[in-house]
Amino acid sequence: MRDAAPAGIRDSLLNPLSIYLLAMVLLPWTAAPLLRRVIGAAAGVSGEVQHAAVSGFVVVLQGFALIALTLAHVLGPRGLGLSPRALGLSGRGWQDAVRLGVAGGLVLVIINIAGSRAAAALFRVLLGQDGLTRQLARERAVITELFQLDLPGALLALLLFGSVVIAPLSEELFFRGYLHAVLRERFGASAAYVSGALFAAAHMYLVHFLPLAVMGVVLARIYERRGTLVAPVVAHGLANLVVAASLLLARGVSPS
Repeated sequence: MRDAAPAGIRDSLLNPLSIYLLAMVLLPWTAAPLLRRVIGAAAGVSGEVQHAAVSGFVVVLQGFALIALTLAHVLGPRGLGLSPRALGLSGRGWQDAVRLGVAGGLVLVIINIAGSRAAAALFRVLLGQDGLTRQLARERAVITELFQLDLPGALLALLLFGSVVIAPLSEELFFRGYLHAVLRERFGASAAYVSGALFAAAHMYLVHFLPLAVMGVVLARIYERRGTLVAPVVAHGLANLVVAASLLLARGVSPS
């Protein structure tokens, strides 16, 4: 049975913007140089491994910061003081939510593959092959590139943890649990499209903007259907896992 759609959250849009900038921009800007010093001081660490370790730790730190700041603002007594259910933090009907999340994750994989190919074909016409190649190189995520390197198992585990566990948890809490609820208070059912567009814009892509926006809308609809973050977190995590596994298998390394 379909649950009631999550209620909106009355809040200024400046608050989610500030939280996102603090966690995803200011933190890595300040933490990355320190991590490079600490890791670079270790004997026998190659530049490739150092870069991978810094990137992995930054992704994890960003995720934890986004989670902590969102929870503190929405649930804390000095913030909005709302209940956890306002953010979709509920285990009610979790088994159905997991099943929906798995199905949704497969849909996201299809959208990612088909949408990326369609977008590439469009921008090949607009930018030419050389322009498309340069743009795709700019959009290629650091973590995606790292999965294609021959890294120690511990570093691969860190990258998997960051991209398959922490990123889905933090992004779904922020984009679906919090930002979507703030937008829903203003735009009603249309909030899914606005939050999807902002989800894509936050990744700063051009070619992949539309596929990511559609994926954001799907995740919002999944969240609205169950009223719990369990479903979109599972869907997001599964989609990221498929991407990571495909990159590892493409270079002949099993994710296990």
